[in-house]
Amino acid sequence: MGSTILNLKFGRWNVSKEIIQPRGMAEAVGPFSRAILIDGHLHIAGTTALSHISGDYYERFVPPTIEEQTRLTLDNIKKCVEAVGGTMEDIYKVVIMLKNPEDYRKMNGVRAEYFRSSATISTCFRAEVMRPDILVEIEAVAYVPHTKSSAS
Repeated sequence: MGSTILNLKFGRWNVSKEIIQPRGMAEAVGPFSRAILIDGHLHIAGTTALSHISGDYYERFVPPTIEEQTRLTLDNIKKCVEAVGGTMEDIYKVVIMLKNPEDYRKMNGVRAEYFRSSATISTCFRAEVMRPDILVEIEAVAYVPHTKSSAS
């Protein structure tokens, strides 16, 4: 796992921003970070069932069903939150981009396995994502005040 720590000033606030690259996750495809930690708030970029696979983005294998893709996507999000010492219970917001609205119920069935005791706030909308075979993409925000620095 790699990280870069930057000290930033937002208005009158001095904060630390740590770029997180969790073990088991491929490098981001493009000029963005997998996750960024700012004062205990972990912002996880849009994540798919491909986010853990290295190699050419357009040649990576993606499972065909919404259930498999949702499970892999949430496993990838779990890697991000665990990289800073958190758990899925620390996630308080998700934004879900779903290719087919008819998959909503199946996707939620899998999502419920990952958020058993605490429901997140959630937004879900229909979207075409970067590959025609990607059925779901999820971004998340977690509060992990007890974060471990990945630089240590």
